[in-house]
Amino acid sequence: MNGELSAIRSDKRRRLLAALALDVGRPLSHQLLANRLWDEEPPPSAVASIYSHVSRLKGQLRKAATDEGLGRSRDTPTIESRSHTYALHADRQLIDWWRFVDLSRHARQLAENGEDIQARTVLGRAEEIWRGEPLAGLPGSWAQSTRATMADQRLATTLLRIEIDLRLGRYGETVPELTALREERPTDERVAAHLLVALHGAGRQAEALTVYPTVARRLRADLGTGPGEALVRLHERMLAGGPLTEPAGRAGATPRPSPAPRAGGPASAPAGRRLIGRRTDLRRLLGSPEEAVEQGGVVTVSAILGMAGVGKTTLALHAAHLMRGRFPEGYVHLNLGAHAVNQSPLAPQAVATSLLRRLGVPATTIPLDSEELFALCAEVLATRRAVVVLDDAAGAAQLRPLLPPVPAALILVTSRRRLAEIPGSRPVFLDLLPVDDAVALFTSVVGRERADDRSRIVEIVDRCGLLPLAIEIAASRFKARPSWTLGHLALRLSRKTGRLGEMRHDTESVARAFEMSYRSLPAEQQEAFRLLGAHPGPDIGLHAAAALLGRSVDETDHLLEALLHCHLVQENSPERYQLHDLLRDYALALTRDEGAGEEGGAALRRLLGFTLRAADQADRLLYPRRSRLPLPEFRQLPGMETLLYDLDLDSHESAREWLDTEQAALTALVPHARATGHPEAAAWLAHVLAGRLDAQAYWSEAHDMHQAAAAHWRSAANDRCEARALIDLGATLANASRYPAAFEALDRGLTLARREQDPDATAEALSILGRVLWHRGALPRSLALQEEALRIRRDHGDLWNTARCLANLGIVQRSLGNHGMALAAYEGALPLARRFQDRTFEMRILNNIGDLHLAAGNLSAARSGFERVLQFPEGAISTFDLAVVKINLAATLRIPEELDRSLALHRQALTVFRSVSAVKHEADALNGLGHALRSAGHPADARDQHAIALELARSAGTAHEEAAALYGLGRAEAALGAQAEAVEHLSSSISLSDRLGAADQAALARKAMADIRAIECPDG
Repeated sequence: MNGELSAIRSDKRRRLLAALALDVGRPLSHQLLANRLWDEEPPPSAVASIYSHVSRLKGQLRKAATDEGLGRSRDTPTIESRSHTYALHADRQLIDWWRFVDLSRHARQLAENGEDIQARTVLGRAEEIWRGEPLAGLPGSWAQSTRATMADQRLATTLLRIEIDLRLGRYGETVPELTALREERPTDERVAAHLLVALHGAGRQAEALTVYPTVARRLRADLGTGPGEALVRLHERMLAGGPLTEPAGRAGATPRPSPAPRAGGPASAPAGRRLIGRRTDLRRLLGSPEEAVEQGGVVTVSAILGMAGVGKTTLALHAAHLMRGRFPEGYVHLNLGAHAVNQSPLAPQAVATSLLRRLGVPATTIPLDSEELFALCAEVLATRRAVVVLDDAAGAAQLRPLLPPVPAALILVTSRRRLAEIPGSRPVFLDLLPVDDAVALFTSVVGRERADDRSRIVEIVDRCGLLPLAIEIAASRFKARPSWTLGHLALRLSRKTGRLGEMRHDTESVARAFEMSYRSLPAEQQEAFRLLGAHPGPDIGLHAAAALLGRSVDETDHLLEALLHCHLVQENSPERYQLHDLLRDYALALTRDEGAGEEGGAALRRLLGFTLRAADQADRLLYPRRSRLPLPEFRQLPGMETLLYDLDLDSHESAREWLDTEQAALTALVPHARATGHPEAAAWLAHVLAGRLDAQAYWSEAHDMHQAAAAHWRSAANDRCEARALIDLGATLANASRYPAAFEALDRGLTLARREQDPDATAEALSILGRVLWHRGALPRSLALQEEALRIRRDHGDLWNTARCLANLGIVQRSLGNHGMALAAYEGALPLARRFQDRTFEMRILNNIGDLHLAAGNLSAARSGFERVLQFPEGAISTFDLAVVKINLAATLRIPEELDRSLALHRQALTVFRSVSAVKHEADALNGLGHALRSAGHPADARDQHAIALELARSAGTAHEEAAALYGLGRAEAALGAQAEAVEHLSSSISLSDRLGAADQAALARKAMADIRAIECPDG
């Protein structure tokens, strides 16, 4: 729409929208649409499929309309269904094709009335709309035939424009285009006629004489006919020396006033800041050299857009300076005053008058009538090759009346608002500076002598939010204070409050620049901006913003769109909004300074209420059988049910997508709620998120949340909730391989759960405690706890948790060397996992069964199982669980033949384990890597890996991995000929394995010891 590409990836959906748009307002039957979508051979499900595509299109059209500034008004394009038909209802001007058709028709009417110059201008606007191939990429016969029809219409419009150019005497300019058209359409007599006239008018008589015979021969060869009467007469008139075109401005046409006299304008631009970097932005602004230099000038208005202080004016003035030589007929830099202090923005009439005067038009000839004034201004800009910088525009309405469709001038507009309404404009959105450019900007201000510590400067520019204005002000202040060091400036800018106060120098300040944007907003937008600053996350979604603002989704959408339009918020992905760090500081300062603390407190309560309900709903969809407490009934907030309903959390996929998207915001909200006086809400949110944090290995964040939650419930003397918080904390600590701390938390949680007679919490604590004891090598105690947990689950008919307990029992039995009992436990758990369609749980059981095959030496069966797990659909298994499977798969590979794959699998897994500080798993992976290296004939490298694994295992208290590392070290030392060291390590492995009851590991170490003894005593 309006030249912007839509994010519609389905060919069928794109074809459907094209079909509706090209017949906008007209009802199209289901059958007709089906024929267009499936090339006259629709399947039986075509109507249902069309219904599905229409439903998705409605949402995408609503989003596209919002992006175009239409919001949800009556101008919003909609698709309506009536009696087996669909119709797109939209303003024709929103559809490029119909805008092109309407402009072409209007131009033709103007030309027929003798107004060639106006017609030529309108045709220029029409041709700007045409970018590339229509319906590009759409397959099918309907799209192909429609493209051909559109191409014919475009050719007719092009030929009309060329016809006008010929009447205006622009003969030479049209020859190249007509020559190219003749190559494409060698039998088109209209093209031949125009080419003949153009060559004749340009004085190229010899070439003109060849046009007629060439087309005549081609017509006879291809079509078996000769030229038409019109071309024959034109050729004869040329041979007779008669006129071939009418003069410009036909008889009866009212002549336009002649263009204003030319003038050079001011000699130089106002002093501006130095431009650092921005090369890509400059290229986007000025386009290619061909666009900028071609005769006729630049054909677009360039709009430089961005937040306050991002460097729009600096870029515009620099670009203007570069282009003055190519546009020598005047220079104007005009501040339109959108954010001037104590001053209203210039009205369009004042802008036009100022432009004309600065371009040298005598004051006595400047019209007082607005329409005449705008017409004269547009005509001057359409004919004058001048550079015009229109700085700090308030909006498109300030400029649209006075800009020509096809300017000869280079027009650069800067604005803090989006100017999508200016036809044919080229928007250039300025972002923050890259770090290197930000450092260079700071250095250019303070001088290289004082810019002697790059790391400090990086810290400073980061504190300035990479915003050019903030960097320049901070640098200027530093330059004016010789006693300051870079460290001192960085410290001042590091203060949590008052950072904006440090960004001031002389009469300039960042806060003042922000204030001009803020004060220009209506009251409801000011309130929205202040409240958005109170959100602690890196970004906020539409529904969370609606809760924060206490408004409906539609109202919030409008407010965010308005703030986005003013560059006070950013939208880095669809419907995800954020404030620049400095703007957030400014919003918080406004809340503090304007006494709006209660306003912010109420907003946070609304946000917490919504987030708890939404997260609880998502958690129950994703982890319906998770052991957890029911969320208490909080005070119902107005509009909450509607907001949750509109969020549309109704499936596993939608819940996962919402939690993925909101993850950073959720983890930031919990400590923020605690710090702002809402510890109970923070504790409940930690409990609600426990399943997701565990599944995605967010153990560091989860630890802080659950520890604080346990402390809160303890202070509130709520044993039932404290037990749950401690169980959540213990599970997190166990996952992070912090087993002593995990045992302590779980042991107290178990005591509280028994006291509260909570069988679900008791069984959960027993199960996780059993896992911790297994990791620490206390296998008999671990087995006893798992069996007690299993009895509780079975007594209460909890089949899913029964399956979990069976799986845990299998792990312990495997470590005790009871392979048959382990397999029986796994085989009891696997059908239940499949019954509940829990793919992650199923994967873990299959992985454990594969581990049993591996221990039994059945590498083929083990490998097949692990490979099958890795083929699960993407997203069905967490990255962490996949890393565990990769380690097991690597142990089944043939070494040295498959060493490269083994090393790759180990390294991929190590990257995951290290990213979440899973020390036990990291030690396990290093042991596997050492085994692979030793088997490939690299014992020294293997020894290094086992040594690191031993250190990690001892630091985490993971006895299994310690025994395996000692065994690996023994094997590596033996291969290196260090027999004494090998015996020492293997003896330690045997002793530890026996103490653990790890029969398999002990047997491996004893066999390795026997091999060494056999080498030492070959005859014994």
